[in-house]
Amino acid sequence: MAVRRFCALALLLAGPALAGEWRSYHNDRFGPTADYPAGWKMEPEPENNDGRRFSSPDGDAFVIISGHFALDSRDEEMARKAEPDDGETVAYSAKGKDWVVLSGTRDNRIFYRKAVLSCGDQVWNTLTIEYPAEEKARYDRLVSHMAASLRPGIGYNIACK
Repeated sequence: MAVRRFCALALLLAGPALAGEWRSYHNDRFGPTADYPAGWKMEPEPENNDGRRFSSPDGDAFVIISGHFALDSRDEEMARKAEPDDGETVAYSAKGKDWVVLSGTRDNRIFYRKAVLSCGDQVWNTLTIEYPAEEKARYDRLVSHMAASLRPGIGYNIACK
């Protein structure tokens, strides 16, 4: 009995690092698709249907899978997405021809943002993850999985070139 309790507690504490079950979310408006842990709660859909936010069971972490229209030139938007928001310290940044990744800290939290330009440079598909900095080791594999799962796609009312 004590061994079972210990194993159950170990699995609970390992949480995100052992997330073996994933669900996939696809946003119909802008087209992004990405995985999120099956045990996370999908929050209500925003009025503009630009994506969804998912919260960890303990409420300490979240992921947002969303999209939005590109409004400026590729170079302007790439530069803007590579800049930290107010109060953020960047620990990692990278960019390619049509994607940008930015990660670091704000206060006692870690943020990770990945944006992929798609649909003939008309749409940004994004993944945002935020969690407590002291939980970094627990979230590393989860973040890697979700980031690798982000795929751009076609949404409604968007004529891809």
